[in-house]
Amino acid sequence: MNAKTFARLVADLSSEDFAKVEDAANTICALRDANAYPLILDALQSETPLICRVMLWALRNYTIADYAQFLPFVCSADDDVREAAQVLFMEGGEAACKTLVSALSSDDLNLQYGAVETLGQMRSECAKQPLLASLSASAPEVRALAAYSLARYPDDAVTDALLSRLSDEPDVRSAALSGLKGRALSSDALLSVMPLLSDADAGVRALAVYVLDAAVPDSAADDADSRVRRAMAEVTDSAEILRKLLTDVDSSVRTAAADAAGKRGMRMDEVLIPLLSDEMPGVRRAAAAALSHAEGDAVVDALIQALSDPKPGIRAAAANSLGKIGGEKAKAALVSASQVKNPILAGIIKNALSELEKREAGE
Repeated sequence: MNAKTFARLVADLSSEDFAKVEDAANTICALRDANAYPLILDALQSETPLICRVMLWALRNYTIADYAQFLPFVCSADDDVREAAQVLFMEGGEAACKTLVSALSSDDLNLQYGAVETLGQMRSECAKQPLLASLSASAPEVRALAAYSLARYPDDAVTDALLSRLSDEPDVRSAALSGLKGRALSSDALLSVMPLLSDADAGVRALAVYVLDAAVPDSAADDADSRVRRAMAEVTDSAEILRKLLTDVDSSVRTAAADAAGKRGMRMDEVLIPLLSDEMPGVRRAAAAALSHAEGDAVVDALIQALSDPKPGIRAAAANSLGKIGGEKAKAALVSASQVKNPILAGIIKNALSELEKREAGE
């Protein structure tokens, strides 16, 4: 491609005609000839984000000897430009990774942050060691980003490194705890997390609950912050704790507790039925769904009443629960409710009715 044709394509990227912009972008991104490479590099000097983004996408078609010239774009203020640069580095293998590592020692905090963010997106072994080293960076925001990025590496070395950051600044502690969620921790590791249940930052306390999971003490259900109590509702296997949280003053906690009761198949009819009249729709929906494990006239009557709830999502949850509970009363209510004018809701109710009838027929 010659310079004149390329210049016309670049100019078209600033057109008000969307079709012309799209055609120009597609043409440039498909370029592979050597003559276009220096033209692409020149166009990258533009201050127009779209032009920069298209050039970065086009560079993916070329073998790049020096990735350092593209480092400024991994910390671009424009999200789309930054994403395009990250993809370019992610596909660049070891050479690109080494260039990002060199940026970690830069005095430019934005460049450090962009390099760590991009290394985190690479999800490769070559990125792991630099990310571990970044846990000791002078800037807390860089340490926090490194901790978040290490969450996808399940090995013991990463676990130990994240545990070592639990006494860092709040954002770093939060990031480290996020990275520890879902890991099988040793008794000693769990003991090192326990003190964070008393952390001054409620977000840290909530994350500690998630990390401790089954090992979390019941006292976390009495935390002053709803985020911690909500986390407790999601991890506890205690029916007593869930009953308590089902009547919490915070609706998000009640919702989480009802969802948890449903997922665990716990029978809590006496607490869940009143929640069908809760002022918050999310609570009513969760309660209606959780009652699918219950039985008896009181439950069926309450769910039939919920079929008249003003919110379609709650009516759908009630219908599904009635379909699972079964019985003639539930069946008759579903037949009647299936006449609703909302086609999506009608389909859900008919499916619930169909499942009920299949079970009755022994299918």
